Amino acid sequence: MGLAEILPEIDGSQLTTKSDLTEAVADLKVDILRWLVVTQLAVGGFIFAAIKFMR
Repeated sequence: MGLAEILPEIDGSQLTTKSDLTEAVADLKVDILRWLVVTQLAVGGFIFAAIKFMR
């Protein structure tokens, strides 16, 4: 079976477009930034608590 025979059978509605990928990457960037901020705040809190505990 050649490529020319398979192409008409492909359902184009299931293919990912460049704009779909761009949107997904943007969402991931927001999620990663949010995760970084939250973890940095948590680490800062732990350091603050450790300093208070040491005194």
